[in-house]
Amino acid sequence: MAITTALEYVYNAVAARFAAEGTAATNVFGWREPARQPAALASPLAHGRIVWTPGDATGSLGELKAARNPGRDPRPLATLGELVTCTISAADLTAPESELAQYRITRLLYDAWFRAVYLAFHGQFAMVSQGWVEDANERRRGAAIRAVISLDAMIADLPATLAPADTSVCVTVTELNVTDPAYLVPTPLSPAP
Repeated sequence: MAITTALEYVYNAVAARFAAEGTAATNVFGWREPARQPAALASPLAHGRIVWTPGDATGSLGELKAARNPGRDPRPLATLGELVTCTISAADLTAPESELAQYRITRLLYDAWFRAVYLAFHGQFAMVSQGWVEDANERRRGAAIRAVISLDAMIADLPATLAPADTSVCVTVTELNVTDPAYLVPTPLSPAP
């Protein structure tokens, strides 16, 4: 059984909704620092980028809570209030000197992001904090909002499904319904990157 974490589910659901509805903002996942300047694209809303970073500014994973919805299969052992920081940035290149235009385009992208998260995970997330990203040392190009949300993520009663590093596979080659033992070769698997 392939497990999808709550964060993976929400990230993919938001990206899919944006694609289906034509919200041309890029969703990026990871710990790398987001680019300071959004890429120039065709429409004003298309100058958006949402960077999903696991944890909050302190690196906290989140709060471990009691299991929710018992009786499911697999059985939930606990619920992790998994934190994720979303940096939502946008730029209106039609009015690069207008702070009102930068505010507006960023707020519209924030609203679209919140709607997509709400529709994907209604009742299973909470807003922890949110605020404008301010950097007085740089000339503004666009604006950004940083939001930290907590996702109710189930910790399931399942054994780890990751293969150990010394796992190997045995391949049997069959031709015309005849198995030749000379072709039985144990092949070591390389560990996943």
